[in-house]
Amino acid sequence: MVRKRRGLYIPALLFTVALIAAACGDSKESSDGDASPGDVTTTTAARSDVCRTLNYATDAPVGGEFVDYAQLASGGDNTSFDPQAVQTLDESQITTALWDGLTEFDYTDTCNPVLKPQVAEKWEANDDATEYTFTIRKDQEFSNGEPIKPSNFKIAWERGGSAELASSYGYLMAYVKDGDKLLDGSLKTLDSIVADDDAMTLKVTLAAPNADFPAIASFPLFYPISKADYQKVGNTTGWGTKGITIGNGPYKLESATAPDSGEVVLVRNDKWKGGLTGMKRPFLDKITFKITADVESAYQAFEAGDGDDATIPSGQYAAAAAKYKNTLKEATLGTYFFDFGFDDPVVGGDKNVKLREAISMAIDRDEINKKVYEGTRTISTGITPPGIPGFKENLCKYCKTDPAEAKKVYAEWQKEGGKLTAPLKLSYNAGGSHQTVVETMQANLKDVLGIDAQPNPIEESYFKVIAKEGACQICRSGWYADYPTYGNFMVDLFGKVSIDGNNLGRYDDAKFEEAIAAAQKETDDTKRGDLYRSAEERLLNETVSVIPLNWYTGDAVYRDNIINYMTPPLGTIAWEHVAKKS
Repeated sequence: MVRKRRGLYIPALLFTVALIAAACGDSKESSDGDASPGDVTTTTAARSDVCRTLNYATDAPVGGEFVDYAQLASGGDNTSFDPQAVQTLDESQITTALWDGLTEFDYTDTCNPVLKPQVAEKWEANDDATEYTFTIRKDQEFSNGEPIKPSNFKIAWERGGSAELASSYGYLMAYVKDGDKLLDGSLKTLDSIVADDDAMTLKVTLAAPNADFPAIASFPLFYPISKADYQKVGNTTGWGTKGITIGNGPYKLESATAPDSGEVVLVRNDKWKGGLTGMKRPFLDKITFKITADVESAYQAFEAGDGDDATIPSGQYAAAAAKYKNTLKEATLGTYFFDFGFDDPVVGGDKNVKLREAISMAIDRDEINKKVYEGTRTISTGITPPGIPGFKENLCKYCKTDPAEAKKVYAEWQKEGGKLTAPLKLSYNAGGSHQTVVETMQANLKDVLGIDAQPNPIEESYFKVIAKEGACQICRSGWYADYPTYGNFMVDLFGKVSIDGNNLGRYDDAKFEEAIAAAQKETDDTKRGDLYRSAEERLLNETVSVIPLNWYTGDAVYRDNIINYMTPPLGTIAWEHVAKKS
């Protein structure tokens, strides 16, 4: 998910995740509330100092209000927390508090997450991973009392992939047979999704084998929609009540103001049937997400005694860690990088590969880490972070700062006829620490290569604006995993299918597409990881289409009276567990 975040650091998670999908075994394998042959589990070779157990206190106080200053601390970026449209981690904190999906990862053991059924009672798969049948629990209902049926999922999925909604994640529906026709508007409904409300089954036929589909189905695009919401908004969306709001999660929406100021208020959902860990009700009565102009304003409010948490601004990590004993600093499955515009006439194309190599090697990642994050982040050696199956350290040839080699390669590019006639455009979403990152990159390019670069801050709807054709020359991107698979980084960020969505640089390379297509068909976990890694090597070292900078870590501070405030590897807080002492 393209997500705007900041970070504190502990050593990155060094575990190997090997997804074992239900589809890989017998077609009769199924999944229920406990780990079974049909659950998606992970294996690990983890360092003992980074693996952790999320021990949620079960006897925490009930009641009270949590006032959040961490999640919406850059109002200009907010677009929608509608599950079929949500695009940022900040807004997905609201989405995941309001909705539950078919499946969900249990991160009790962070190095061995288990994919379990949630609204689904179980799932079954055929032998070649092209067909899945989810059985829906009979006791589930939305916060308005409407019962949840398989048809609520079918309608939601078709809405999520509709041409009218034009969701940034709509391309995920291309996994489903004829989903591409849904995306281009030639179909409105899909026969490949069969919802039997009497039998309480949802049968899905895929366009091609995909052993990761039960994990993908945990993503918000695949959450259900109430019929009341669909009648209200149809295939449209927007911030707050302009999108869908009736969920089935531990909380329900009470109110939402404008996306750039005010607040979003959630209250306990008494219709909620409980979570993966056995909870039957959330501890808190109310969560208020404050919307602020920037991280600095939110942190100032926290320093003044307001709220229960806040994101730590750039340049204040050490001071915050010294002042407050409660900071989130766990390693997470996230990556921070810049895209090159693949079709940009100045930096894109085969003729400019050496220019891109020179630019990447001229960027001083260590300077950025020290200046912006006080040395708290992990300098990345690729896009995909440690903890993803198939991960390999030092995958990228051009991710190390090397001024001498950068100058050499740049001179070669010039000798071959390359020439810059105008400053390069470094685009980023205004707010947070991105400006300091860009200013450092600007100085690096000037000092090492003599290249002029111009910062291009975008105040509102950055991720939608920069994804448009011709918008990205060199543009900031960031990503937290939606589920722990290699494909979630390669397909979602660089696949042709995600152009106009999360593929901000509009990367479109035939050999890369061949590699990810082969990976998606591969049901063997090790072989699938190898294929995805070959695709990333193509991205990093042959087409040189990105500038990796660092891998994310936690970045928030919270009050001493807050209980169970933890960040699982995917970055979304389990709000039903959070509690507050009076």
